[in-house]
Amino acid sequence: MRKLKNYINKPPAEEKEISIYGIFLKSLGLCLVFSFILIMLYALILSFTSMSDSSMKTIIQVIMIASITVSSIYGGKKLSRKGWLFGAALGLVFTLLLVPLGIGFGQSFSLDKYFAAKILMGSTVGLVGGIIGVNLN
Repeated sequence: MRKLKNYINKPPAEEKEISIYGIFLKSLGLCLVFSFILIMLYALILSFTSMSDSSMKTIIQVIMIASITVSSIYGGKKLSRKGWLFGAALGLVFTLLLVPLGIGFGQSFSLDKYFAAKILMGSTVGLVGGIIGVNLN
């Protein structure tokens, strides 16, 4: 019964004086760091094995999904409310942040159906991750 009482009396993030923007920036940083680590691991695997780089597009999408999921779960758990909105915004911002990074590394940018699908996928994955994070409390 004591555990249930603590759960019911848990104040929302705003009342605990937790900055939503601070949590958002930490989650976005976590997303970037997690992506970087996974991409470096993939690069090592490509370097030391005979695996072809034809799977690169798929692996990059999986890394993006995993990064958004982990960071939106973290943020949703910290906020403890409106995780769906937090996660969707995080997925959207991370996906849009990848555009200038990709251009900086020599990729071309085009506003087409693939870009729209990537934005929709990032937002949806973040939305689901945020819901999971809120429900982990």
